Amino acid sequence: MKARLLPLIFAAFFLLTALNATAQNSPAPSKPSRHIRSAREWKRFSYTCEGSTKLNVYLSNQTLKLRFKDTTHFMTQTEAASGARYSDGKVIWWSKGDTGFLQVDTPAGNGQMLLKDCQLDKPANPAATKP
Repeated sequence: MKARLLPLIFAAFFLLTALNATAQNSPAPSKPSRHIRSAREWKRFSYTCEGSTKLNVYLSNQTLKLRFKDTTHFMTQTEAASGARYSDGKVIWWSKGDTGFLQVDTPAGNGQMLLKDCQLDKPANPAATKP
């Protein structure tokens, strides 16, 4: 009986030794980084649209953010023949100069007009430029 247990004891010993060596040679877990990514800087543009409806549009690089009817839309700039066009696949914000409009995004480009005749008030951020 002892002769049968001896190989099992040796196998268990070698297995435990190998596991211990692997654990000792493993790199220490990395420490959490203290690097904090800087917050995105948004420029705000305030518009007054038809019916005195107010709309704030926020621009950061080629990303636009606006809130309409309790929904926040994050849009990316898309190709436009003229002006600046942003879409999230649901709605489009299109501006040219100091004017803009918000429309339902459709493949044919004839979606329902949600806000029209939007006129830029004055930039809330003095360093802001027109979207």
